[in-house]
Amino acid sequence: MGIVCAGLALCACYHSSGGNTKPEDKDDPTDVKPVIPFDPPPEDDPIKPGDISVTFDTAEGEFAEGKTSVTLKVGNDGKVTLEQQPYRDGYAFDGWYNGTVKYNPDTVYTATQTFTAKYSYGGDDVVYTALFDENSTVGIQINMSDAEWKKLDADKDAYQKSPIYRYADNVVITIKQADDGVKNYYYEGVGVRMKGNTSRHKFYNGDGFYNAIHMKLSFKETFDDVEDGYKSDELYDWGDDTDGRKFRKDRTLGGMTKIDIKYNSTLDETYIRELYAMRLFRDNGIYAPNITLGSVYALEKDSDLKNLGVYRIHEPIDEQFIARHIETTVGDLYKCTWGNSSCGADLTYDEWLESRVGVNDELKNELYAYEKKTNKKKDKTTGLRDFSSILTFIENINDRDGEIRQYIDEDYFAAFEAVNYILGNPDCIRNHANNYYLYFRKSDGKAIFIPYDYDRCLGNITWNPANGMLDMQPFTRQTTIDEFGRAQRNPLYIRLIDKGAPYDAGSVLMKYRSNLLTVADSDMLKIGLYNALKDKYRAHYGKYTATAIGGKDGNNQGFDDNSANNISVSDYITAKLKVLRDNIDNYKA
Repeated sequence: MGIVCAGLALCACYHSSGGNTKPEDKDDPTDVKPVIPFDPPPEDDPIKPGDISVTFDTAEGEFAEGKTSVTLKVGNDGKVTLEQQPYRDGYAFDGWYNGTVKYNPDTVYTATQTFTAKYSYGGDDVVYTALFDENSTVGIQINMSDAEWKKLDADKDAYQKSPIYRYADNVVITIKQADDGVKNYYYEGVGVRMKGNTSRHKFYNGDGFYNAIHMKLSFKETFDDVEDGYKSDELYDWGDDTDGRKFRKDRTLGGMTKIDIKYNSTLDETYIRELYAMRLFRDNGIYAPNITLGSVYALEKDSDLKNLGVYRIHEPIDEQFIARHIETTVGDLYKCTWGNSSCGADLTYDEWLESRVGVNDELKNELYAYEKKTNKKKDKTTGLRDFSSILTFIENINDRDGEIRQYIDEDYFAAFEAVNYILGNPDCIRNHANNYYLYFRKSDGKAIFIPYDYDRCLGNITWNPANGMLDMQPFTRQTTIDEFGRAQRNPLYIRLIDKGAPYDAGSVLMKYRSNLLTVADSDMLKIGLYNALKDKYRAHYGKYTATAIGGKDGNNQGFDDNSANNISVSDYITAKLKVLRDNIDNYKA
């Protein structure tokens, strides 16, 4: 608090025409659109001798306009009412307390007293758990100025993939739990950038929002470096507030420094295909990010809130993910996509391999198929980054005479691919050399795979080069890039699980076959469980879809059971499992 900023206003307030953010259906208890009354508190009435008064002390928070306390005289009925809430960066306001007694506007006061604000810290693990709990209802409100939205929109034209985080005055994450009420976690000075590859598009103009977009929210931006994308006279001036800057650099939401939020760009009428896919991976021992849904509202043209619709909220795959789920000492993590290469991340070895490995520099349009995400610092002596983990890995798995097992966790790979096959995502590692993370465990150096971006699975045919993946057999060397004249090139699939690979007892192929049957027989592939989860999310968020901005590809689906756009999840699972069972022993060359 109290930071001076030369160009970016530290505005902790959002004032609509009525002074507060006012959602539709205000009295609806399921509504979680954040409502933070940022109006300044009432003026203190002169306190005369003998007056009974109540003081509200914001502790380490503030009211709007910087006030830290307010003292109000009780009325003729002995009561006092304060509707305004304080805010504290990185925290949720829990209420006013005098010791263990919580403020109640219906209480009759007979003596002067003071209530002090209490807060819940937004970085605690309990927030992470609550955020991704299927029984929670989540809302996100992004209060960003008209000028900053226009800058973000312009970044689409300026960069293939812009790394610049635009300045949001504040973001409020609301989590409603049945047993713990509603908490509004308030974050000021949040970074917002556009996310995606082919999904990037223009979204904002003089009339406000006309498209929905994928976004990444960063809670750790300090906006005080020219590399942040602002001119020197626009940078944030922290002055001598080193503690405040450190808090910002370390600030998290439930231990996550960033979150990804994605609109329903692939017209998933159920909204939960990708969410369910990650759950299926986790249920089968694969490290996969948590995903939940949430309603997203954004400040439009400095005046009104716009319903952007129901978004997926993604746990990012980064150092915090590794430390939370895999191991505390983080090894090398690579994001594997097409980058600027012509062959994607197919793990093949050739003389150009080193040119496909690196650390992205989006400002220079340097995008690598194998983008290193952790341990990126340059060696102090050589000035070079270390990419030996992935270069050694790719070189050795392409050696037909070499062993693979010392470089990869074979059991993990067999389980990963069993789930991957059944999900039928055409844009994955096997089918399109895309959309996976490769992690080298620090504990033993072996590689494991982490899936992401499965919004085209389970019968979603928004991009459908292979009949919705229904015809793909479990041991085939066909891929979705076969239309370009290439079959499977990835040596892991060719050598381990595709038709023609070793199938002796204990082989990876046999483990893969066994895992296919295990997943096929699991409760997770019974449509009743899927529909029950979909209906639960529809109860939380269904009402937000009708009035949502349509978006480039539509973001106002209705949690329907069937859609003309896609193969229904039920029909997909039935057909996919039939192909699996009909070909479960078709693995010999």
